[in-house]
Amino acid sequence: MFNISRIENEKDKTGECPECGGKIIINSFENICKECGLVINNFYRESSFIFHDLKNRNSMSKQYVALGERTDFVGGLGSFIDYEKSKYLKDKSGKLLPPSEQKLFRRLKKNYAQFLRIKNHETEYRIFNILNKISLYLNLNKNIRNNAAYYYKKIVKNEEKVINNISLIAFCIFFAARKEYHNAPITINEISDAFQNFGHRVNPRLILRDGIRYKHYLNNDSIPHKSEDYLIRLVNEVTTHECLKERIDKKGAFWSKQEFQNKLIIKCREILEDLPMWKRGGRNPFILMGAIIYLADKLLAKKYRQKAILTQKIISEATKIAEYSIRDHYVNLLKPIFIN
Repeated sequence: MFNISRIENEKDKTGECPECGGKIIINSFENICKECGLVINNFYRESSFIFHDLKNRNSMSKQYVALGERTDFVGGLGSFIDYEKSKYLKDKSGKLLPPSEQKLFRRLKKNYAQFLRIKNHETEYRIFNILNKISLYLNLNKNIRNNAAYYYKKIVKNEEKVINNISLIAFCIFFAARKEYHNAPITINEISDAFQNFGHRVNPRLILRDGIRYKHYLNNDSIPHKSEDYLIRLVNEVTTHECLKERIDKKGAFWSKQEFQNKLIIKCREILEDLPMWKRGGRNPFILMGAIIYLADKLLAKKYRQKAILTQKIISEATKIAEYSIRDHYVNLLKPIFIN
C-alpha cells in the first residue's frame, strides 16, 4: 500500500516555501522552492493519455490510462520473444524448446513483428523516435517529453491535415517546456538547432507558424517567462566560458570562478528587484537577462574597485545573444537607471 499524500491539481495554489517563503514550483514530479531549491514533497501525475475514437462520449471518458499505451510510444506491451533475428528459441534455463513449441512461438513472434505493431502508425512512430532523441539531446525531463507527445496527439486528432509533422512536434516540445515552467526554459532557437543537428529542416519560423496555426487546440494558460527564470542558466553559461579564467587572471581579480559566479547571481537578483516590470517595457526577458549580467559585472567592479571581467563578446558567445542586442538593452535601459 502506498500512502499518497497529495495528488496534483493544476488549479490549486502551491503556496510558499517553509524555509525562505519563496514561490513553490513544479519540477519533474517534485514541488521545489524556486528561490532556495528545497524539495517540499513529491506528487503523482497520470502521465499516459489515450483518446477514444468515439466522439459521442461525455467529458469524463475522453481519456484513460491503459497498460501498453504510452503517450510517447507506438507498440505493444514492450515484451518481445527472444532476439529479433534469432533462429532457435530457448527457455529460461537456456535449453532449446521442443519442435512443436518452436513452431508455435515462431509464429507468435512473426505475428508480433515490429512492422505489424506500427502498422497504420508509421508517422507517429517516426515522430516519437525523433521526440525521444531531441529530449535526450536537450536533456528534457520525462514530464516535458510526455506532455509534448500528448499535445502532438491532441492536435493530430483534431486537425484534418497537418502541414509538417516534424515542425509540429518541435512546437509541442516548446509549448510543453513553457508549461512545465522549470528553471531553465529552452528557446525556439535552441529547439530548431537541435532538430537541425539531427538533419531535420526545422527553423524558428516554422515553429512559430505551427504555434499560430494549432495553438487553439491547446489550453494556453501558461505563465509568460520573466528574466528571473533565465538567471541561473545564463550565469552558468557565462561562468563556464573558456576565456573566463584567463580574463579573471588578466584583470587581477581576487575571486575564483565559483566566487565570481555567486557574486554575479546575487548582484543580478538585486538589479532585478530594482527593475520592476513596467520599467522593462515588454522587452525580451532572455536578452534582458544577458544585459543584466553585463551590468552586474560592471557594478561589482565599481564596488570592489577593480576592472570589469566580462565583455559583451564573452556574454554573446556564451549565451548566443547578439552583441548589439546586449549593447542596446544596456545603453538604452539599464545604464541610465543604474550607472550614475
